[in-house]
Amino acid sequence: MGNSQSIGAVVEEGIKVYKSVKEQQEQQEHQPAGGYNHSQHQEHHENYGQTYHQIQQEHDDPEYSHLRAMAHEEAEKRNACYQRSQEAYHNGDGALAKEESNEGHRHDDLMKQHNRQAADLVYAQKNDHRPPTEIDLHGLFVQEASQRVDEALRRCEREHHDHLVIIVGKGLHSPGQIAKLKPAIIELVQKYQVQCTPNVPNPGCLYIEFGKGTGDLSWLDRFADKLSRNDVCAIM
Repeated sequence: MGNSQSIGAVVEEGIKVYKSVKEQQEQQEHQPAGGYNHSQHQEHHENYGQTYHQIQQEHDDPEYSHLRAMAHEEAEKRNACYQRSQEAYHNGDGALAKEESNEGHRHDDLMKQHNRQAADLVYAQKNDHRPPTEIDLHGLFVQEASQRVDEALRRCEREHHDHLVIIVGKGLHSPGQIAKLKPAIIELVQKYQVQCTPNVPNPGCLYIEFGKGTGDLSWLDRFADKLSRNDVCAIM
């Protein structure tokens, strides 16, 4: 019994990821015709399917595209391992379930490594020679973008800047990303007690001001809706 529980603990994470991916696929199948019909795999079960291709179109650096493609391949391999692990576990083959789950974890680590390298590369390229009060998030996903914004806000506080301009990249415009973008913005605004104004100084930008409180965030839904329709995109 102890050994069985140990195996179950090993494959549990893989089963959760597999179920998350299946839920994403089922949501895709039940979306109305004419709507967004590509699965978005984010956070711990990132597949970077359609989202990857959107980023590739807006940022054609071959190394960046290669890294995102490798991350996508590792995500697919990971998902396949977790699926086989779940099947083996339900069939009573604990040893195989553990082996496939461990292999899935290895692919998951590689996926995260490739995506981290891609994010570092595109951020360095997009923000080279920009002023300290401006950052460009093109080519990043919400989790990656939130980390960069958090770092920039801490730096601006430390250096006593009164504002920060955030250029919201096209990669953040897809429905799956926007669902995570709104709470991420709210969290950062509340954490740093800053005021956030949309479309300043250009459409698609967020203008962050220090020392003015959090202000009104009622605009966030309208701004996110415009992003989802690709009505706004800052090019600077």
